Amino acid sequence: MKTNNIATILSFIIISIVAVNCGESPTIKVGVGETTITPEDPSGIYMSGFDRGGNTSTGVHDDLHTRSMVVEGKEGNTVAMLSVSVIGISESIQDDIREGIVEQTQIPSDNILISATHTHSGPSLSDRNEGYVQHLVKRSIQSAVQAWNNRVPGKIGVGTTEIIGLGKKRAALGHGGVHPDPEVGIIKIENASDELMGVFYNYGAHPATLNLHNLQLSEDWPHFSSQGIKDDIGNEVVVGLFQGASGDINTGYTAELSAVGAYMYGARSFEYAKSKGHILSDAVLEILPSIDTSGDMVVKTTNDRINFPRRTTYPYTHEEALQWQEEARANLEKMKNLVAAYPTTAKEAKNWKVKARDLGNQGQLDTENQIGPRTFDQYKVELWLAEQAVRRAKAIEELPEDPDPIQMPVQSFRIGDAVFVAFPNEVYSEIGLAVKNQSPYDNTFIFSMSGGRGYIPTAAEYLEGGYVANGSPFAPAAEQVLINASLELIGNIDN
Repeated sequence: MKTNNIATILSFIIISIVAVNCGESPTIKVGVGETTITPEDPSGIYMSGFDRGGNTSTGVHDDLHTRSMVVEGKEGNTVAMLSVSVIGISESIQDDIREGIVEQTQIPSDNILISATHTHSGPSLSDRNEGYVQHLVKRSIQSAVQAWNNRVPGKIGVGTTEIIGLGKKRAALGHGGVHPDPEVGIIKIENASDELMGVFYNYGAHPATLNLHNLQLSEDWPHFSSQGIKDDIGNEVVVGLFQGASGDINTGYTAELSAVGAYMYGARSFEYAKSKGHILSDAVLEILPSIDTSGDMVVKTTNDRINFPRRTTYPYTHEEALQWQEEARANLEKMKNLVAAYPTTAKEAKNWKVKARDLGNQGQLDTENQIGPRTFDQYKVELWLAEQAVRRAKAIEELPEDPDPIQMPVQSFRIGDAVFVAFPNEVYSEIGLAVKNQSPYDNTFIFSMSGGRGYIPTAAEYLEGGYVANGSPFAPAAEQVLINASLELIGNIDN
């Protein structure tokens, strides 16, 4: 995030893509589209994001969407950028969406960027939800075609602000959990008459406020951000999230505790998601009127497929992991007889606190032979991590001596003086920040979840262990590979 040539207005950073158009007719065309991708029958849907066992969806809290923006540059080059409210989209599904868009528009396949929001309360894209993938593909194509058909002479501007309190670095909560990249990028789209058509925001944080106990389909906190913005500027405006580099960022809990379904005392509710979402919507609404737009800009793209090194070493052998698993399982069984209470709802948690208070007052709280629920959760986490290690150690030991790299796409789009880089996978925020800081463009924004699967953590994270580092299929060198590839694409964008 470079600061030269950036004007500070009311403590916010405002960046226009190019100089204001000074009343001249726009030389670009812009269009927006929005379709609902909620399953047609929302009950009985297998959900993604967490292991919910055999539990399926019971209904819809808020609809899921594909939101699209199309920009046709003054030289005729056109790009489409799609934000899709699912946990992730495989390359094969992306190819199907691109093929359908190409058939109905003049947009080249390489000029189509597709990014998932990464909601953990959406449908699984596995074969278990018969027909849903076809529905998703069809409706996503319709969103982009709608934006193509609706394009008019117009203008675009970008701005940035910073927010505190929505996203937390989940593996470092005990060390403050401060988000390394608190920047929110904003894309403002207007027609030639200065009427607002679309607002897209770019920020990195898992939409996983809701946990495995939630069985309602939802976009999670981005729903409340988008709706909060629309409540102010009008429901006819298309508003949506382009997910940033968020592999290490959520709304404030550890991934390990989340995986075992620990009760988190109000931090995994729709009410909490709403409070988080409004942090972002309030910040966007404050800066939005000050963002200048322009209708005269170039549109360029670069794409490549990058070879990411595969992980070939692991902290444990398969035999050591099996031993760890056995010990962790035995310890958990022992602790089941010692845990004084294990609340799973707010009411149960309140009742336990009242009971413990009474026992303490009577001198009967057994601190020598009993443990509390949070301590018990740590034993559940220990077994969960051991089971992960068993799977990963076995997989790595079964790799050939010199395994093939994992090849994935990286894209870079330039719209005026702003550059948008599309990462595959769940990438750590510091990796996205490194690309921003080293980019020759002051206005560089990172989108993630554009294909691929699995986490790409920083090299330093591998020494910390835990769910992400021990579960990643990539070697520590993948961090620098992605940074180098992104900067090379940005550097080639004008060639």
